[in-house]
Amino acid sequence: MKVANILLAVLLLALCLAPAAQAKKIEVDTQYDFKLALDYVFTAKVDTIVLITSGGIYTTADTMHLQIKRPLVIMAKPGLAEKPVFRHGDVDSSVIEIFRIHDDVTFQGVLFDGYNAKRPMKYAVRVGHGPATQIPRVFAREGLNLTFKNCEFRDLFPPDWQNIAGGNAIYFLAPASGEPVIKAGTVKIENCLFRNIGDEAIRIAETEKYKVTRAVDTLIVRNCTFKNIYAECIRFYADLDTTNQDAYLLLENLTVDSSGTRMAFIKNNKNTIFRNILVTNSHLPKTYRAERADYVVQVQCAGSLISHVDTLNLIFTVPYSSRISATKGGKMDAATVYAFDPLYRDAHQNDYTLLPGSPAYGIGHNGVALGDLRWATQTPTRVPFVLSVAGKGFVTIDPPLIAPNVEPGTAVTLTAVPDSGWSFAGWSGDVSGSGNPAQLTVSAATAITATFQQETGIAQPGEAPCDYALQQNYPNPFNASTVLAFSLKQAGMTTLEIYNRLGQKVKTVLQQKMAAGRHVISVAAADLPSGVYFYRIQSGPFTAVKKFVLMK
Repeated sequence: MKVANILLAVLLLALCLAPAAQAKKIEVDTQYDFKLALDYVFTAKVDTIVLITSGGIYTTADTMHLQIKRPLVIMAKPGLAEKPVFRHGDVDSSVIEIFRIHDDVTFQGVLFDGYNAKRPMKYAVRVGHGPATQIPRVFAREGLNLTFKNCEFRDLFPPDWQNIAGGNAIYFLAPASGEPVIKAGTVKIENCLFRNIGDEAIRIAETEKYKVTRAVDTLIVRNCTFKNIYAECIRFYADLDTTNQDAYLLLENLTVDSSGTRMAFIKNNKNTIFRNILVTNSHLPKTYRAERADYVVQVQCAGSLISHVDTLNLIFTVPYSSRISATKGGKMDAATVYAFDPLYRDAHQNDYTLLPGSPAYGIGHNGVALGDLRWATQTPTRVPFVLSVAGKGFVTIDPPLIAPNVEPGTAVTLTAVPDSGWSFAGWSGDVSGSGNPAQLTVSAATAITATFQQETGIAQPGEAPCDYALQQNYPNPFNASTVLAFSLKQAGMTTLEIYNRLGQKVKTVLQQKMAAGRHVISVAAADLPSGVYFYRIQSGPFTAVKKFVLMK
């Protein structure tokens, strides 16, 4: 045994022999093997380990992972300049993880580093029973709670990581046949950073493989940033019995950059809330997960909701019907799915601070910014612009809104387009009157309502004299389908076509003789991939082109 370990053993023995000296909290530096500190706290009346070495490496040369056998808090001492670092230092054994969790634990302000002089760790933290070879064996307590606050996970890869599974920050094990189920209470992950993870960052997906109604009661992942994750950032499975009560999942205010295409897959879980998310600059998943270059996120089942999501510069190589979706009874608020540049300060240098002009400020479900709120530190310059519709119709906006806010000084033209059998009655709020179109210059927070009223008699399209015009589609960006309006001065053969950015025609929407007057049509584009397109109308002497954004 090393001299340092002998000294620690003597110290621990002295503490054990002096009950009055036993403390609820002990401070630990890096001169000792960390396993000895854990051995002590689990035999003494200690519930908190305070790590006092700034940036220090806390590790073990033991041939097993570090084990949490009793409730414990492991935290960095407040005020440290750098996070204390956990590694596993044994290079001669088959250890593939840093920690195995069997009971309640809170990690606060620490860094889990997969570095090992011989090969990287495959996992930072795994929840489950101890190995069958351990005597006495330790089993995971049902209902254990797991909390990570202000932690970092980095560089977790298996050997030949491109071609095999594994490389996870947090992983729930499945028990062997005949063993007790593994079921946690609340798992809370807040203000954490995940980077360079070879597979899923958070994997709780073994639930289908053994008899358990749900793997956790509650999973909260909030205010976290994910960088360079090679499969999903979050992969979660409920059990297959739809009559069971599922876990409550809250996945909120997450920033995901330079990661695999598929950001999250939540399978068969009835209570998933996924909102206030930024996903940018994706790369392809690792070779072993090539099929996951199909969509960004999917949640499932009644009670699940996707809303307030922005995506930019994503790569898809696998066809799929919808890139962002809520299936099997889940719901998605398509009006809050955007495709704008969030304006990071310097993503290449891992600085995701939202610049003052970012459209992401203030448009979250509760008025906060999208993404990890630790990056939302600047005073926003854009002002809210909220447009509501009463009755049946829609409003085109020029220039088109990329988010429900604009830069002060922006000149805006609003054109009200009623549905068939309805007429425009007028504006209210920060614009009044019945002028259509209406023009204004936005200088402060603005809220406008367009009111449409049902007509007592429905005019035929040719009965209303008008000029040629092509309106901007609404909504824009859109998912799967959108609505656009055009007016014809005189009847004639009319063609409406969609072109991609290369100028190639990809769809013919309309090709028939149309009467003079105003027309409103719905355009389905579910068969097209996400991207920027142009729609072109030609009727007699009239030709016009406008741009729209399809975001699935």
